[in-house]
Amino acid sequence: MNIERAFILANRAMSTLSRAWIIRLTLLCVGVIGVLDYLFGLEISLSIFYLCPVGIASWYAGRKAGAMVALISAFTALAGDFSEGHLFAQPALLIWNGFLHLGFMLVVAFLLDRLHATIENEHTLARSDPMTGLLNRRAFLEQLQHHLALAARAREPVSLAYIDLDDFKRINDEGGHHEGDRVLQLVASMLLASVRCTDVVARLGGDEFALLITGADRTAAESLITNVRHFLQQAFAGERTAVTCSIGCVTFQEPLPCADDAIRTADLLMYNVKRRGKNAVAFETFEFKQGQATQPGAGFNARQRRAHERVRYLKPK
Repeated sequence: MNIERAFILANRAMSTLSRAWIIRLTLLCVGVIGVLDYLFGLEISLSIFYLCPVGIASWYAGRKAGAMVALISAFTALAGDFSEGHLFAQPALLIWNGFLHLGFMLVVAFLLDRLHATIENEHTLARSDPMTGLLNRRAFLEQLQHHLALAARAREPVSLAYIDLDDFKRINDEGGHHEGDRVLQLVASMLLASVRCTDVVARLGGDEFALLITGADRTAAESLITNVRHFLQQAFAGERTAVTCSIGCVTFQEPLPCADDAIRTADLLMYNVKRRGKNAVAFETFEFKQGQATQPGAGFNARQRRAHERVRYLKPK
């Protein structure tokens, strides 16, 4: 377990380095291995250890960097064999060994680069919604939990908006699923265009979206949500079928809830908007009591029954 943790920490540390620093580090490794290869002589071959810098360069800096390090490592190994004064039956064998070493290293660099690209692509697909390109529910919950922890450390509020398209089934029934997909993609693009670069947008499933507004109190959240609704209204102004949405926006004060509690609270507030006629937004400031946030869903039913008495509903003008 300690080895696995050490590997994870090392991977994180290497991922933070720039491409230039990765190349410097791998060239240093090639130099150290070359010196040791020369000192040990022909009795102990260290050729296999050149795979380490080549692999690191290919994984963290790309195929071109891996090929460059492979070329330098092949030249270093060739220079070591030449400087040791070993007599070959044919001088061409020395060149052949160098090309063989280079070809093997290039194949390793290519395969590691493709493997890394495939893993990154699979990781992206597992965390993104294929329809809109936004984060999916799983990835959003991870981001939400991370930002809640950061906000708790900085003692800052966090606002979360739960957005649901009104009567989306009617859009699919009247225009077909192609029209429904187009509406979802348009909503996703408008949400991305109307928020800050620090905010997080996700499609939770179906016609439901979520927006995490970092470092925003209720006033800032109301301003941003107003901007979001303005963008959406402009986008659908010329549509034959009216597209509206119901939004529940909750600002959390300390102590902050866990991600599941936070999204459930915003979801319940959004459903209150649905029951009151749809096409509106409700804002609420939520303060968890000590110990409440540790129990998912604790106290939600009572707050749901009283939510319509305390929240602010905004209908379109």
